[in-house]
Amino acid sequence: MSPDEAAIAVAVGESISRELDEDYVGLWVIPWDIRRRLSLADDDLVREIARAVLQGLSHSAVRIGDMGDGSGVFSPWPVRSGIERALRDWREFGRDPNIGEIAWLARER
Repeated sequence: MSPDEAAIAVAVGESISRELDEDYVGLWVIPWDIRRRLSLADDDLVREIARAVLQGLSHSAVRIGDMGDGSGVFSPWPVRSGIERALRDWREFGRDPNIGEIAWLARER
């Protein structure tokens, strides 16, 4: 990852961290924000930057998980395997996730 791409990962992570102070954030926000900042990025680069964002957020009490079978209750996944699961599901989707798809992020309180 280039220094510019690393700076984008930091900026996206900071933006999401601020949003997480108020509410859950869908995984879809990450690729949307990366592509907004780096419009020529291919899918592999977007996922690479997203991995860095997710790993960085995991060090600040942010968990990835789902909203548990329509109950609306956040159910966190194990940190390392959760990041890998989300990225694998995203890759298998063949496109960026959309609103409500794959996973959510929440700050542990």
